[in-house]
Amino acid sequence: MSRVLAVAVGVLTMALLAGCPPVQQLQDDHGASLEKSMVILQMQATSPDPAVRANCIEALLPSRDPRAMNVIEQGMYDREWVVRFASVMAAGKRKDTGYKPKLVAMAANDINDSVKAAAIYALRQLGDTANMNALAKFLESPDWSVRANTAMVLGLMGDPSAIPLLLSMHRETDTRTKFEITAALARLGDKNAQKIISALAISQFAEDQWNAMIVCADLPADVAVNPLFLGLVDPPPQTPADLRGLTVRLQLIASRSLGKLGAPQFETPPGSKTHVRRPAEIAVENLTNDDPGIRALAAFALGEMLVPQQAAALTPLLNDPDTTVQRAAAAATVNIYSRTSRTPQRH
Repeated sequence: MSRVLAVAVGVLTMALLAGCPPVQQLQDDHGASLEKSMVILQMQATSPDPAVRANCIEALLPSRDPRAMNVIEQGMYDREWVVRFASVMAAGKRKDTGYKPKLVAMAANDINDSVKAAAIYALRQLGDTANMNALAKFLESPDWSVRANTAMVLGLMGDPSAIPLLLSMHRETDTRTKFEITAALARLGDKNAQKIISALAISQFAEDQWNAMIVCADLPADVAVNPLFLGLVDPPPQTPADLRGLTVRLQLIASRSLGKLGAPQFETPPGSKTHVRRPAEIAVENLTNDDPGIRALAAFALGEMLVPQQAAALTPLLNDPDTTVQRAAAAATVNIYSRTSRTPQRH
């Protein structure tokens, strides 16, 4: 499956360091790349794979293009609960009142309790607090995925009053659900949970690191930056290829979370004996990695830096032979151009 793109890392790096292109060129490139990205996500949103459909909905979340709204709305009628869940969560994060009638119906009548929990979250984002008591019932579901998703929803709501309810789940035995409970508590400001997430982000187990670093993006910077910063350290030169690939993945996840925190630029500390690179440098270097999984992670990481001048580095990946990489590059492009049109640009 591994293929090498024709664009060399050196060319991409030089392009980023050469300064801003002329305004008209940037606008033209912006339009062409964004349009192609929208088309890719629209097409893949009809994939027979429900995970792909859900990914496309998540990718279109920041866009105000009517096509994005159509894909999100269509997802609410999908036969697979995971797609409906993604669609409803996206609707809640967008805070679009046009979805409210459908969300009310789904909170009451969807056949899947995870989707009902997501609909309650979305309605809460719109100021509607109906059905909140149902979330406590969902935490007692025999289905671990319902318990885990409900815990995640409570954490994303941002209401600290949910902390006692989550703490009451201390007898939970499913490891996936236990993690989501801890992550939710950390997001709500529980100091002990934040310490646990920070410790997991630098643990010796890759899966724990991966998951914890993702959660760090939602924590206060003074809690999250240090463990993420440690995740940028390069592996020793003698590291075996398989472990090096794992380290690169963790570097990219750390880079993406740092981008979400609004702190994409870091320098090696004075006197440091380890080489710590800037998140954007790590992302750009790996856009041409032989491994499509790493290329996709690199695209996602660069997409969170929110620097339109860097979006040009993603353009070749819109033609990548791997559709997962195409989707990641399209998602990153949509994220950069959609969010920088509404927020101050980073440099």
